[in-house]
Amino acid sequence: MSLRHILIADDDRHLRDSLGEVLAGFGWQTTVVGCGSQAIAELSHGRFDLLLSDIDMPDMTGFQLLAWARDQQHGEPSSVMPTVLMSARANADLGREARRAGAVTLLAKPVRVAELNAVVTAIFT
Repeated sequence: MSLRHILIADDDRHLRDSLGEVLAGFGWQTTVVGCGSQAIAELSHGRFDLLLSDIDMPDMTGFQLLAWARDQQHGEPSSVMPTVLMSARANADLGREARRAGAVTLLAKPVRVAELNAVVTAIFT
């Protein structure tokens, strides 16, 4: 099996670096970026197996980034990259909104390592 590549987009440098290190420690390859436009640049030039994105970033929302990614993949279910959104204001309503937008799930910040690993492992198995 090839190494899975995860793109992490979050404007909080400490959090995105920590998530990158944690996921790398679990054996995943990671790339971290600080905003939606940087994520689009990475997605435009590389292949990723999962997008992990904050909802609230300064240049665009995680929902906008997810919509852009889905548009690029032509919305075909077999080609759509799984996306997990994160938010400090996570609640049941925002979680439903995230899933309606096409996200696999919404993780509450601060992200719990065990929950993150369980979600990523479930996506890749």
